[in-house]
Amino acid sequence: MQKKAEMKALLELANHHATFAVDQELKTEGIIELTEAEAMAKFDQRMLDNGGYERVEDAYVPSANSVTSAPVSFVHYYVGFQDWRKDLHLFVRQRQEGLAIEKAEDGPERTAGGELRVTFTTASGEELQLAPKKMVGPSLVVVAFLEEPPLVPFLPGHAIPIVSVEEVKW
Repeated sequence: MQKKAEMKALLELANHHATFAVDQELKTEGIIELTEAEAMAKFDQRMLDNGGYERVEDAYVPSANSVTSAPVSFVHYYVGFQDWRKDLHLFVRQRQEGLAIEKAEDGPERTAGGELRVTFTTASGEELQLAPKKMVGPSLVVVAFLEEPPLVPFLPGHAIPIVSVEEVKW
């Protein structure tokens, strides 16, 4: 549980930093939109600075000082200016080459912001429902999955799915 809490905190700190990557030209027009390439570069930098994880394709590879010993697979999804009030259900699947968003279903619009639900399917076909999150503005969603091997060979490993939602910063 401690590794899950630490990974969640690490992802949320990186995601918070990423959400400052707003399009400055649109911002002068009063529209808040994320520049995704810049956002992911900021995310990568915080994962390296705070946790010692270096991005290799769609995974973060740990260093000797990282909290985990296994790579962390991830996908991101941007919920833009026109869609954050709608409910969103993401279907994420673990594949051999990493995580993939199979489907993103919009739901009804809510005045106070949409609810995000994530259904995660593991490589073995097990479906996991992650806790719902509330969106309060345009948001960057990051879903990550870690399969940590056991410390003792006869014990089971740890499978840790995590979702982070951060509002784009003005």
